Order: sequence, then structure tokens, then C-alpha cells
Amino acid sequence: MSTKNNTENIYEELKEKIMNLEYKPGQIITEQEISTKYGVSRTPSRDILSKLNSAGLIESVPFKSSYVSLLDMDIIKQSIYMRIVIELQVIKDVIEILDDRFIAQMEYNLKLQELLLKREFEPKEFYELDCEFHKAWFAATNKLFVWEQIEKAQIHYKRFKMLDIIGVRNFDAIYEDHKMLVEIIKEKNVKKIEKVIKAHLNSGINRLQELINGEFSHYFNTK
Repeated sequence: MSTKNNTENIYEELKEKIMNLEYKPGQIITEQEISTKYGVSRTPSRDILSKLNSAGLIESVPFKSSYVSLLDMDIIKQSIYMRIVIELQVIKDVIEILDDRFIAQMEYNLKLQELLLKREFEPKEFYELDCEFHKAWFAATNKLFVWEQIEKAQIHYKRFKMLDIIGVRNFDAIYEDHKMLVEIIKEKNVKKIEKVIKAHLNSGINRLQELINGEFSHYFNTK
């Protein structure tokens, strides 16, 4: 494998670990650590850190160290606002073209969530099903480009969502929200969508509020 490909693979692995909170916000990450763990020289290690920094995943202090970027609650709230506005419209678009095939797809995802909750599982498994649940609306309405742009802008929100999943572990509440959304879509109840999607996308803040002010406070940028 070429040095370039190896460097890209290491970057992608570290990015995933940061997004999955295997590397916590504020955790130090060094060139030496990358060199030792992945068996590469300091130059590619430096390049990897530079790329992580450009992606907003780490912060670098000149001549000192690099650390995983802290979560910004203002950006998280704006991300949730963006998700509400866009997903509200996309769900309305879905209702206009609703058919049995799409309903079956949504119910299949719900079934997978239900089965997952009945066994031991990793939080990221539930997170992936959660993402697929929301992504399905964009796919059905030929708006995957919009979904991809949302995903690119979600560095803070996606980690916050993972913190909700790992920290609170109230998977049942998220699953019940998903069930309610499917029923609303099946009923084509446009009037009820806004209230439910707002509550669903803001529910993580409500579940985590006490931990944000306590145990997890050091994960957040307080500037």
C-alpha cells in the first residue's frame, strides 16, 4: 500500500473514532501517538493531524499539542434548527409520493431497531440505523445531495448525538419517536409533523441537559 493510501486510511479511521467518541472531546492526540500506533513516520503523522484540523475534528496549539475539538452548543442548536427546517419539508415531500414500498422500507428499519434493542449491541449500531431512518426520506425524494451536505456540516451535532446515545442510553425513547413519525407519515398527517419532528430532534438536548451541566461539561466549548 502506498504511503498516500495508508495516510488516508489512518485519517479515515481516526475520523471515525472521533465521530464515535472513542476519542473524547478535549482528548490529547499527538504525532508520536499516531506514529507508534500505526507504524508511520512523523511526517505522515503530521499530515494526518493537519487534515483532521482542517476538518474541524481537532484543535492544534502551536508548539504544544493537539486535542479533539470541543463541542459547540451554539453550533449544535443551529444544526438542529437546520435539520428541523429541512426534514420537515422533506417529510412533506415524502407524503406527496407515499407508496406501499416506502412504508415497507420504513417499517423494516423499525423492525431492525426493535430487534437490536432485544440483544446486546454497540451504540454505533443503533446510531447507524437512526441515520438510515432519516436518510430514507431524502433518498425517496431524490434529495440525497441535500442529505450529504447536511452530513458534512454535522461535526458537532453528530458527536453530540452519539454522546446522547452513549451517555443516556435511552434507545427506547428514540425508537418510540421513530414509530410515531412512521405513523404520522402513513396517516399523511401534515399538521402534526412539525410538532413531532421538532420534539424528536430536540430530545437529545432535553435528555442530556443535566449531564451537559455536570459530568460532560468539559466536553463543551464555554467561550
